[in-house]
Formats: sequence, structure tokens, C-alpha cells
Amino acid sequence: MATLDELIQAISDTIADCLSNAALRLQKSDRNSSELRPSFIWGQDDVMLWPFMYVTTNGEWHIYSRFRGTSPTYLSFGGDRVSATPSDEGIQAALHPLLKAKGQEDATLQYFVNDVERDLRGFADDDSELVYSDHEQGFEYYWSKATGEGTGTQPRRDYFRLGPDNARQWRAESDWVPYSEYLRVLANWQVVATRLRQKLEQIEAQLATEERETLGWAARERSTTRMARVVVSDMDGSHSEPACTFADLIDGVDEDLQANRGQTQVVFINGEAGIGKTRAMVDAAKSRARAVEQALEQGDPSDLALFLYVRSTGQVLDSLPTVVSSAVASTRNLTDAGVKALCRNGLMTLLIDGFDELLGGVGYSDAIGSLRPWLNELGGRGVVVVSARSSYYMGQYRSSVERANEQGLALVRHRIAEIQRWSHEDVVSFLDAYGVPPENLDRLSEHDRQLLGLPFFARVFAEIALAPDEIEIESDGLTERLLNKYVAREERKLMTGQTDAALLSSAELRRMFEYVAEFMASNEEREADISELEIAAESAIEEELSSPGRRHLKQRLPVLCGLTAASDDTSTSRFRFQHELFFDQFLAGAASHYLVNGQVNLFRSMLQQSHWRSATIAGVVATAGAQRTAQAISAFRPNAAGVGHRVAATNLGALWASVIRETGQMPSTDIVGAVFADDLDLSQTQFTSARMIGCELSSLALPSSPGWQLRLEETEIKKIRVIGSPSDLSGLRGVRHADLVELLLPSALLDRRDEILDALRKYGSEVADAEAQGLAGPSIDVLAARHFLSNMARRLEKSVILRRDHQPEDSRLKWPRDYGPDAWKKFVNDLDSTGLATLERFSASGEPKTRLRLRCSASTILANDGVRPGVYEYWERLEGK
Repeated sequence: MATLDELIQAISDTIADCLSNAALRLQKSDRNSSELRPSFIWGQDDVMLWPFMYVTTNGEWHIYSRFRGTSPTYLSFGGDRVSATPSDEGIQAALHPLLKAKGQEDATLQYFVNDVERDLRGFADDDSELVYSDHEQGFEYYWSKATGEGTGTQPRRDYFRLGPDNARQWRAESDWVPYSEYLRVLANWQVVATRLRQKLEQIEAQLATEERETLGWAARERSTTRMARVVVSDMDGSHSEPACTFADLIDGVDEDLQANRGQTQVVFINGEAGIGKTRAMVDAAKSRARAVEQALEQGDPSDLALFLYVRSTGQVLDSLPTVVSSAVASTRNLTDAGVKALCRNGLMTLLIDGFDELLGGVGYSDAIGSLRPWLNELGGRGVVVVSARSSYYMGQYRSSVERANEQGLALVRHRIAEIQRWSHEDVVSFLDAYGVPPENLDRLSEHDRQLLGLPFFARVFAEIALAPDEIEIESDGLTERLLNKYVAREERKLMTGQTDAALLSSAELRRMFEYVAEFMASNEEREADISELEIAAESAIEEELSSPGRRHLKQRLPVLCGLTAASDDTSTSRFRFQHELFFDQFLAGAASHYLVNGQVNLFRSMLQQSHWRSATIAGVVATAGAQRTAQAISAFRPNAAGVGHRVAATNLGALWASVIRETGQMPSTDIVGAVFADDLDLSQTQFTSARMIGCELSSLALPSSPGWQLRLEETEIKKIRVIGSPSDLSGLRGVRHADLVELLLPSALLDRRDEILDALRKYGSEVADAEAQGLAGPSIDVLAARHFLSNMARRLEKSVILRRDHQPEDSRLKWPRDYGPDAWKKFVNDLDSTGLATLERFSASGEPKTRLRLRCSASTILANDGVRPGVYEYWERLEGK
């Protein structure tokens, strides 16, 4: 019996004999082409070998290997390369009709092959080529892994296959194991966990050091930390879930990682300054690193993902890849590309602290700009958790994503986790653990007692109460005492040494910090260079730094806390406040200074420079007074054509909300052009008649007492909450029901547009945008389609992941079920059949899943303005015309 080698040799001899009489011809496809098309010629017969073979002008032969992604790959012979991609664009077009269409099983394998190659590039040496080949059970890659020390490479040959139930597997030394285990081996998982834990402990120590140096806090054990509680909602703030712990939020992240939902999940952590976002994120990342590290030490395999904590503070204008690479530098074997590979496969999650600061803080012109390349790299997989400092930022992010969606943003689903203030019981428990008697709370004003709901101020109060030399708080309040202590500590650093006199008095130093905060706001970043610090000092003392008695001030300024240099050159130093609350408060001081001194135009100019957070708003109203503030803003109209229009409108809304809350009254003048990014709570407000013109409100709580009337003109409200009887709606005049996402009645939550309209009419509201009663309304199919598309538009989504029966895979999605499963299924089929959406199969765990992907934005379909082909026909079909 012939051996296999003899059989192969016989076949080769036969082929060689057939070709021996053939002539070889090489032709250019065009004059400028560097690639030749080969063919064999037997007399009059011409057999073209192209597009499966081509030859370069330097004699390299290339033979087709595989078609991956959008371009084919060829094996190279006769040169120094192993594989290549042709430059002739005609090859791709010629190959398509010649290649057999893949079945679903082939496609699943191809997805795996593509993902492996993409992942390996995150660990490969920069000069390494990845060589693919098939084998009897799957496929293999020969490649060179970059070593952690950067001193060489490690050649590797790795084998992969699809196991039972299409499970992705890698061949380990003894058996086939999950592909995720392979990535952990590449990353050196235990070392990564240990070094991330060590880095996070350093960050905690750094935070504690900053507290001691900046605030004078004692070095106490942080056994008094309380778990933050969060309320999770959809991107538009609707469908809020009951408050849960931060640990529950992290558990949800783990579930999303394991599920591979076909959309990258982006979770925004929002909360006031001082509410504990940083502590919660650092603690979650450190606890997870320790858990993984301990499990591996005990020989237990751990499926838990690691959290890579990235702190944006002090890294203004750096790109996200740069910041990520810096965060993993201590591991010595991970790069930005490697982190992306781990994130795509559910093994790691980014926690980006202060994401809105990364691009400079307050401009937000392209809020998604730094995140978008990451989302594209994740390709609809993984989870990214980011903290942002305000709801205003979320509005800017929304606008940025809407623009990006039209340009083909990756598949993303957004959620918001709002960190809640501590309850009174939490505060009492915290103070008790700190050793502060609860009767000390009686020393505080009602405003200060409310401030204790912010963990930062609870710690401030505890430190003050335990300090033996502290005096009473009643006269100044917590915030003022905090600022005075900060200024006094910095003042001591500016002593001359000869006379023990400070180069700047407390008042001058405080005014300097106010100027610095104003510079930061106008420059759209939370840092200032040394020259700006010098200008602020000269403005505060109203003379030059070289003046008699101030000659040493310029040299002493770099000793201020928060001034750090990128190198030994002090000219590169950048100053930042050690806590964002200091920036907020000094900015409030600058703004209120103009108000108190009658410089209203300068105050209004500041309104347009940067977004003011809640601490700044409260500081302005407290210092300048509610009446003076109301007078300054009552005649202010944000310039719709101005660069800072949105900023000014949002600050205007926040100031009006604070004035209303402080006085308990609606203003007698009209509120015009204001944007209320946070809830406007009128439940305890007294008034008989008020008017809002051209305003936007994210949420409105109506008065609980009867007898009021609120007239709305060209005003958009997303959510309305009725506190008292539903009949209170009779005071609401000119409301637009199409803008409403939710109407919360005492006994029901309504989120369907038709139900909201019925309730508004039932309880006596004047609706500005409804057809006359009695006229035939839209069909149920049209109402359902509008509802589904409106929800997708508000959530900035162009896709929904479906089960085999076309129902949503994610049980957290409530809105697709509002009209019943049949209405949703019809909606999906109609979009597909009219070409406005596609149904795509994709690789995922569990049962087969399909992705409903819109070909244009939901807003475009809703607009039906004739711009997008097929939209008009879609609505005509729904209406039965």
C-alpha cells in the first residue's frame, strides 16, 4: 500500500508534468500597477491564475490564503515577507463571486478567527507578523509575543477551536480550555492583579496625604467608609430602578460582561462634588484586584473581571490611550492595545474617574471625542464605567453622541448611575464610628445638616468636632470654615521668615484663588500655569509683584499646595485645587464679588464662560443673597447665537432653581430661556401665577397645594411629577405632551404618549400640541412605532439585541413591551422589510442572538422629512395608505 508521502509525490509529479508544456505570461492590469496577473498558456488556451495568484514586479509570488474582514490575505514566496495584502483594488471585487458563501457554522468560526488575530495584536511585538494556518480541529497562529520587560520577544504557536456549543477554546498543555483562560495567561493575570492592587493602594495613600496636607485631617483609619448608594436609569433619566448599593452596580457590570450583549455598555456615574465618586470607584477596583489575586494564590480559577481605574485629574488634554497606558505601566506587560483585548473579552473594565475633565473640563464641544475610538475598538462588546461631574455634561455628551451616531458610532447602550446623598441615619452612624457624639449636630444650621449628606462634608464636620482647639461653627458654617482653614494653611507657606509676616494676607490670598478659579473657568480647564497664578496675585494685591514688601512673592508662589511641575523647570508648573469643591467655592466667590459690588455685566459674562455646579450656585446665592441674584438674572437673556448660550442657559436655570428653593416663591417676573438640567421641585413653592418662556426642564415637580397656575410658552418638559391630587394638573397651561417622557401621577407612571395625553386632558391641563378632541387619532401601529423610535432616540441607540423570537434579549428594557410583544415584533419586521434596519446575527454566548440595527438614526425616521429614502414609504405603510 502506498504511503501518504508517496501519494503526495505522485500528485506533485502529475501537476509538474501537466505544467511542463505550458508557457507563463505575466500581464499588468494597468500601466501604473505594481502587481502582475499570471496565466498559463497551452497553444490557444489561456488559463488565468489571477485573482488567486499575483506576482509583484520584484518577483515575489503571492497565493490566496483567506478573506478576512474587508480585504484578502495572500501567502508570499520569493521575498522576505510571509503574507501580504494586495494593493490592486480589483482583486477584492474579483474574489467575491468566486468564493463560496459561508454557512452559519463557518461564519461563527470566522468571527473567532478575526477576534483572535485582533486580540493577539494587543500582545504581539510591534514588528511581529501573525501567521495563520488551519489545522484538523480548528486553526493556529504563529507569532511573537512582546515580553513585559521590553528586552525581546517570545515566539509562540497557539491552537484554537470551537468546542461544544461553539465555545471558544485554546489548547493548553494538557487539554482544551476556555479562550478567556488563554488571554489571562498572555496577560500574566496574577501579576496584573497584584500590581493593580498595589497601584490602587498607592492612589488611596495619595488621596489621604492630600487630605492631610490640604485640609489638615488626621491620619485615621478609614473604617468609617460607607457604601455609596446609586439610582440607575436609562440615558434620558427614565425607568429609574430602586436605589441599590455600589456593589450591586458592580455586580450588574459583571453580568453585562458575561452576557456579551452585542452592545458596549457605557455606565455614567453622576453625583455632586464631594459625594464620594472617586472613593467608590477606587474601592471597587481595589477590592476586585484583591479578590482575583487571593483566588489565584489559593489555586482557584476566577472568572471575575479586573477593573482598571483611570484618574483624569492632573492629565488635562491627554488622550485616553495615553492615560490608559500610564495606568497599566506598573504591570510591565500590558499596553493600551492589550487592555482593549481584555475589555473586548469581558476580562477587564475601564473605570474612568472625571471623564469630563480629560478633554479640558468645561468645553465639551466633542464630549465623546476621547471615548469614541475606544468604543470603536470594543466593537459592541464590553463595559466602560465613567464618572462625570454634572447633568449638564450629560446634555453635552448627548449632543456629541447624536452627531457621532449619524457618522456611524459603534453599537453602544448608555445608562446613568446617580450617587445618592447619605441619609440622616448614615450620617449619624458615620459620626458615631468616628467618635463624634450625635448631639454635636445641634450646633449646625439646617443648611449645614443637609451638607452632611455629602461624605466629604461629613468628614469635615467630624474633623472639626474632634480637633481640641476648634471653636464653634455656628457663626460661619461648614463651607466657610473649610475655606478659611484652607486659606490660613496656604497663608503660612508665604511667610517671609524675617518678620513672620505673610506676603499675602488671608483676604488677598482668598481673592487670588478666586481669580485663579475664574481663569480656569474662562480657559476651559481645571488647571492654571504659573503665569496665570502670578497675574491672579497681582490682581488681588492691585500692584506688581516686584513692589516693595512683595519682592519675594513671585519666588514663593510655587510652594502653594496643588502646584506641581512636569519637570524641574518651574515654568512648566501647573496649579490645580486639591479638591474640586475648592474650585467650585472660589468660583462662587468670584461671581458673587461682582454681584455684591454692582458689576452685573461682569457677573453675566461669567455665566457664559463655564458650567457652574451645585456648590457654586449655592455659594453665589448664599453670599450675594437670593433677592440680589434674582434681580441680576431676571433681565438676562442668553444669546441664542452666542458660543456660551447653552452654558449660560443652564447656569440661569440652576440659579433660578436655587432662588426659588431659598425663597419658597416663584418669581413675579417671567423666567425666559433657562435650561433646568436638574429637577425643579415646586412641591413646597407658593405662588398664584407664573410663566416660563422658551425654557427646557428635565424634570418638574408640581406644587402640592391648589390654587396655582403655571403658563408654559415654547417650553419643553421631559418629566412631570404630580405630588398632590391629579386635579392639580388643571393649573398647567400650554404643556406640550410630545416632549414628555414620563408623567408620574400619585397612582401611576405613564410613559406612552397616548396615555400621557389622555391623563393631561382628563385632569384639566391645557395641551398646546394636541389635535382637537373627537378627531380620529393615529392608528395603534403608528403610536407603537412612534413610541419605540422615540425611546431609541432619547437613549441614543441605533440597535437592540433580540432573542430568536425577536423579543429584546435584555430584560431591563421595559419600553419595547409597552404595546405588547406582537406590536414590537411587527415594528422589527416592518423596519427590516422597508430597508430602514437590518437584522444581523453575531457571535455571542447562550442562545443565538440577532441585532436590530437602524440604517439611520431613530430621529431621522421620526422626522419623516423626505431626506432619507424609504422613511415616507414606511409611515405610509403603517397608516395603511
